[in-house]
Amino acid sequence: MLILAVDTCLGACSVALLRDGEVLAHRWDAMERGHAEALAPMVEEALRGHDLAALDRLAVTVGPGTFTGQRVGLSFMRGLRLALDKPLTGITSLEALAAAACAQTGALNAKMPRAAAIHDARRDEAYLSLVEDAVASAPVVLPFVRAVEAIRAFGPCVLAGTGAPAAQEALGAGFVLSGIRQPDALFVARLAAARAPPPSDAPPPAPLYLRAPDAKLPGGRELVALFKGDVADLALLHAASFDHPWDAAALGDLLAGPGVFAFAAPSGFVLARAAGGEAEILTLSVLPSARGKGLGRALMQAAAARAALLGAETLFLEVGTDNPAALALYNGLGLSRVGSRKGYYAGGSQTGGVRGQPPGGGDALVLKAALPLAGNLA
Repeated sequence: MLILAVDTCLGACSVALLRDGEVLAHRWDAMERGHAEALAPMVEEALRGHDLAALDRLAVTVGPGTFTGQRVGLSFMRGLRLALDKPLTGITSLEALAAAACAQTGALNAKMPRAAAIHDARRDEAYLSLVEDAVASAPVVLPFVRAVEAIRAFGPCVLAGTGAPAAQEALGAGFVLSGIRQPDALFVARLAAARAPPPSDAPPPAPLYLRAPDAKLPGGRELVALFKGDVADLALLHAASFDHPWDAAALGDLLAGPGVFAFAAPSGFVLARAAGGEAEILTLSVLPSARGKGLGRALMQAAAARAALLGAETLFLEVGTDNPAALALYNGLGLSRVGSRKGYYAGGSQTGGVRGQPPGGGDALVLKAALPLAGNLA
């Protein structure tokens, strides 16, 4: 089996090509940024003398990691997956760290290898995953002190990641400090090769975001742009915003509809439809940590402006009567009540941020505004 793997999640960029466990090509470069520029030449170098069509499997790290780094590797390998029609396996960056640490320290020879991958996530937090007998716990982000406490409760093990030296100092005897600080595609390939390939109809791996990204415009504002990315990213935002979210399939079906478009930012998105001179907001989703900072207003203004450009003269939406924050937002944008819908959310009707109330029979107000909105960007 010929497998190509890449990693761009954290502070390194790496590529590995393996055939039945034999390393045919391997390159690992430490870098804090520049993954997008480095990755393609590294893959080209690794594949020199090998036919792309001969690849049997693909593998990539999905996170946790930097917001941009995760997307670089995933986008590249998802493109190869489509072009080559080959199975693509997603591996967490923390699994790769733990596997490399076990190999380096000889823990793989133990009856039940145990490892903890603890990586500095900044803000005095750490990404953490605990691995026992090749089974990894789901990655989490925790205050660093709590992450160390979790490792102590887990028991003696090998430590990997940029947080490992500080963790080992706090933990003391019984916890072995490895030299592994960054993921390596070599171990991404080995982990993927040991797993069954995903079914042909399975969705491609999606980025694993454990918190909203740090990137902001001046003044703390997030960049709002017309969405042209992976619908799985929208599903992750929706899932983090609501108890009963839409999944990627539902969002994808909507986006494929006539006149439907979306604007997105790292912490939220809006989905809208414009047809026949009218526009409707289908969902507005903003992460709890980003609310009250103007992102919802920016997303609404962007959607309204595009709807007007598409010929819409009026904008409609439904909002729960028990959602005062949303009502204040929409009233501030010039939307006013034109009707109501009794029990609109009964039976678990879930259409996200605007309509996105918990199921249970909540009433909705119908709001309307003329387009363009007052003060809207052209």
